[in-house]
Amino acid sequence: MGLFTRRLQTVVFGALCAEGQSKVWEGEIGIPHLGDGFALRVHGTRDGPTPTQTEAFARLAANARQVRDEATPALVAFLLECGVVPPGVRLDASTLWGFLTPCFIEVHPDPGLGAAESTCSVGYEIPWEPSQLVHINATHGAFTDVHSE
Repeated sequence: MGLFTRRLQTVVFGALCAEGQSKVWEGEIGIPHLGDGFALRVHGTRDGPTPTQTEAFARLAANARQVRDEATPALVAFLLECGVVPPGVRLDASTLWGFLTPCFIEVHPDPGLGAAESTCSVGYEIPWEPSQLVHINATHGAFTDVHSE
């Protein structure tokens, strides 16, 4: 971190840092049921995460088991449909999470004036395609979809 590093300690996100006038706050976090060692990036305001972002992330953490359970079949189907799983590798609900390595969580900017929801993306590395990440999206703490980067 540079000379103009700003630091913020929050109950929900833990320790966050931002450089200069940046509105992007970064830290590291783990969420039970989703994994440990995630790099965290919050696209907030100069003063920190917004109340909407804080609530969305708190709901994601509180509902992590449900998000994981709902995302599991979607992740398995997505990875199989993408054709990245090598022949002979058994990928199903019982083996999926052993293949995923926590990478980062991104709390997206508030969607706009008057909007009550914010989205979080939980990204994982997959062993078969190191240049790609697979993401679980959650809006206001509820699983919405899966996509790759």
